[in-house]
Amino acid sequence: MADTGYPTLSPYLYYRDVAGAMDFLSRAFGFTEKMCNQDQDGTIRHAEMRFGDAVVMMGGPPDYRNPKDLGGRVTVGMYVHVDDVDAHFERAKAAGAEVQDTPTDQAYGVRSYGVLDPEGHQWWFAQPLP
Repeated sequence: MADTGYPTLSPYLYYRDVAGAMDFLSRAFGFTEKMCNQDQDGTIRHAEMRFGDAVVMMGGPPDYRNPKDLGGRVTVGMYVHVDDVDAHFERAKAAGAEVQDTPTDQAYGVRSYGVLDPEGHQWWFAQPLP
């Protein structure tokens, strides 16, 4: 496989408010903007955010209903490795992430926590235990 500069797998998340999601992912989780394509009216059609070597793509189709619109039904979760899960949790909480699980040592060898973003997408952050 040729090196395209992208990870082999990149999730594509839909948001009603793509600009708001980009701001939140940056403030809460430390993602950085990789690219953002807008229509002439300023509507974001496609954006990409980077965290380490991961890329999350996003867009906002006109008829989209997010997990909160669907009564909180989460259908997929993002699982992200970080260097300091406790510090990362404090940052996410301070930015308004909805806490589902606080940092906890798991039997399978990681310390992790879970939050929802403002539109109800599930995010898990973890670091390996020594």
